[in-house]
Amino acid sequence: MTINRKNREIARSVMKVLVVLTLSLLGSLLIAGLGAGRESILMMFLLGVLFVTILTNGYIYGLAASVAGVVLFDFFFTEPRYAFLIYSAVDVMLLLFFLVTAVVSGTITSRLQKQISISHQSELTARLLYKVAEDFLHITGKGNIILRGIKYIYDHTGYASRVILDGDDQEYFSEQYVQSDMEGLTIPIQGVAKQMGSLTLYCGRDELTFQQELVVKTVATQLGAALDREYSYREREEIRVAMERERLRSTLLRSVAHDLRTPLTALTGASSLLTDKFEQLSLEEQKKLAADISEEMIWLANFVENILNMTRIGEGQLFLHKEDEVVDDVVNEATSHMSRILQNRHLEVSLPNEVISLPMDGKLVVQVLVNLLDNAVKHTPLESCIDLKVGILGNDVVFEVCDNGNGIAEDIMNRLFDGFTTPKNNIIDGKRGMGLGLAICKAIVEAHGGAIRAENQPAGGARFVFSLPNGGE
Repeated sequence: MTINRKNREIARSVMKVLVVLTLSLLGSLLIAGLGAGRESILMMFLLGVLFVTILTNGYIYGLAASVAGVVLFDFFFTEPRYAFLIYSAVDVMLLLFFLVTAVVSGTITSRLQKQISISHQSELTARLLYKVAEDFLHITGKGNIILRGIKYIYDHTGYASRVILDGDDQEYFSEQYVQSDMEGLTIPIQGVAKQMGSLTLYCGRDELTFQQELVVKTVATQLGAALDREYSYREREEIRVAMERERLRSTLLRSVAHDLRTPLTALTGASSLLTDKFEQLSLEEQKKLAADISEEMIWLANFVENILNMTRIGEGQLFLHKEDEVVDDVVNEATSHMSRILQNRHLEVSLPNEVISLPMDGKLVVQVLVNLLDNAVKHTPLESCIDLKVGILGNDVVFEVCDNGNGIAEDIMNRLFDGFTTPKNNIIDGKRGMGLGLAICKAIVEAHGGAIRAENQPAGGARFVFSLPNGGE
């Protein structure tokens, strides 16, 4: 392919020389017929030599045009005419000066043309290198980086290529690549610290041009830099995720240890008092201690359930077991869990007149309601009123839990449903909690295809609203 291309270029250059010399001869004959002197005729041939030098890419063509110009001038314009003889010494000197002038002028023109070509080539090369480097700056993902490099090579060289990375069983190749025994040029893909793979260009026995070779080597270099950057970013991301996981684990352990201390202390004290002074206690005091133990056990059960759910959510193992559940039954089960925890607070429940059933995981939805009601208890004083309302809005069933406490602090409003988010002020009942309840509510509701939000009421207190789709997924 390369030999044929060179032969075609030589043929075109020879044709240009013949055309220019023919035009120069015709022009010389024309001006000779108009009475022009031999000096003017020589200038016509000199112009022809300069045009040959400009139109062709080789110094040899200008030299050949100079010699041909001398021969043509001798044959057509010196005595004796139409013969390759020269009788006049003046004509010999004239032709000699013409030849020297033509060769010098052609050489200067050829060099100037070559410098222009080199400058133009350098500009194109600089633009090409800049474009290659710029393209790789904005690509992420190992596969995307390699495929962009392969496509870039094919667009600028016309040859298919293949990339193989060390330690990676997958091969990346251009769409035009066909498995064969075709010879290829292999270039290593070098990273900062080690070789990362190799790039093979399937060009057969063709000799690459300077620009083609530059494109391939530049792409290989940019592939190494981009892949090195991608691997470094991935390693940093893995380290960051591991550190974040360790931080959450430490936070969880500290929170569990802290939050278990209060109910366990209460349980220990109440059970010890019952054991040691059971006979001395009145019936009312015995009932009070037993109620306290029951309340703390209920709180611990909810606490452990939240931890288990949060662990499942974190591991992506929160699976729903949907069945048609009656909303009234779910609400009644949630309020029964809260009967001892409410103490002197008043819980007002409002349900629709008609019976509503939804495809849902009843146990998890009960956990959502218990968490929201428990959150309302923690943030409201005794004798407060808590409302639980259920209604229908379009294709959704909407649940609302409202209280008349102090409302939600503005500094945590935007991250209220994130894990481990708790207000800085003291909790009413002294049980601070880990801040997992609302995060679990959000995960469960969204797993059902619903949405949850929180807001402060104009008259005071907080309102938590979540909706579940009526009809399921």
